[in-house]
Amino acid sequence: MNKDGFTITAPKVAIFPPSKQEIKEKRKATLVCLVTDFYPDHIKLVWRVNDVERKEGVRTDESIMDKTSKKYSLTSRLRISHQEFSNSKNRFQCFVEFYGNNTQRYDEVIHGAAGCSVSEESYLRSAMAGKSVYVLLIFKSALYGVFVMGLMLRNKCSRRSWPEADGTAAWRKKELQLHSFYKS
Repeated sequence: MNKDGFTITAPKVAIFPPSKQEIKEKRKATLVCLVTDFYPDHIKLVWRVNDVERKEGVRTDESIMDKTSKKYSLTSRLRISHQEFSNSKNRFQCFVEFYGNNTQRYDEVIHGAAGCSVSEESYLRSAMAGKSVYVLLIFKSALYGVFVMGLMLRNKCSRRSWPEADGTAAWRKKELQLHSFYKS
């Protein structure tokens, strides 16, 4: 008990992972550290990523006392990119120092979750497949263009030898012209 008549109570520390919806829609990840049931409110909270203190993206609320239990609680959030969270090698730590009769340290750890986003290898594979389909469609279009052009040339050449739609009339006319040419 301290001089106020309250019992010194060490905190309970819990860390919560980001929601999959946040990662998918916002491409961000928010880790939440919840420190509860402690008295007095002499506490220091630090986020660490791979054992290095992180200040960027951290938002810590003021500690709040529950009027019924006379104990405090505190919430802190660490906002990071989805890529950083999706690396399973990353270690996220909510480190709490509590100053009661003596300094006590508490920490809670969560590791990044693999598979939360598209890996670089998967992205490159998809990009290569898309590029291949694009090249295939270009080639198909060019082949179709050559085929249509060949049909048009064939049609144009055949019209030169058959000036009229009815082939017999055209040959008959040419025959008469040649006949009159040799007679003269």
